[in-house]
Amino acid sequence: MKTLKKSLASGLLTLSFLSTSVFAHFVVDNDQSSVFFISTKNLNVSEIHHFKNIEGAMEKDGKFSLDINLGSVETGIEIRNTRMQEQLFKVDSFPKAHVSATLPAKVLAMDKGQSLRIQLPATLSLMGIDKALSLDLVINKTIEEQYVVTSAQPVLIGAADVGLKEGVEVLQKLAGLSSIGLTVPVSFNLVLNKH
Repeated sequence: MKTLKKSLASGLLTLSFLSTSVFAHFVVDNDQSSVFFISTKNLNVSEIHHFKNIEGAMEKDGKFSLDINLGSVETGIEIRNTRMQEQLFKVDSFPKAHVSATLPAKVLAMDKGQSLRIQLPATLSLMGIDKALSLDLVINKTIEEQYVVTSAQPVLIGAADVGLKEGVEVLQKLAGLSSIGLTVPVSFNLVLNKH
């Protein structure tokens, strides 16, 4: 009987450990994370921009979601920030871009210090349009039990695919440019802390 009790206690401890480790809930750390995109104007002038505010989480079942606050776009020029917010992203109607995906079991079971490279199907929801993506990711699990998710190569987003083509054309006219590229490379580095 004592042996049975010990086994049950041991089993409960193991389950308790798993529920707080392997099956933990992870939250994106905005201060340590970044989402960048590159715009190209006048054919050969490229500039790097980013979003200051993002939030997201990985649930215990691997479901991942990321919200990008489009009003937090930072281009280094205040008037350009405002024009992107109002004319491109139309943040009054579409304040956020949303990315959703389900991470495979092998990611949830990663050991501390382990690294994986995976192809992950995902969905980008922007301007009321859902766009299927294939993300090439490098995922590291640190000794502090953080997940670090990095784009192994940029994700190419076509403006016409996500309702941004008209806004790009408006920006081009407002800025008096000969062209603004309609395909934008996006890269990211996300740090997720156990919650």
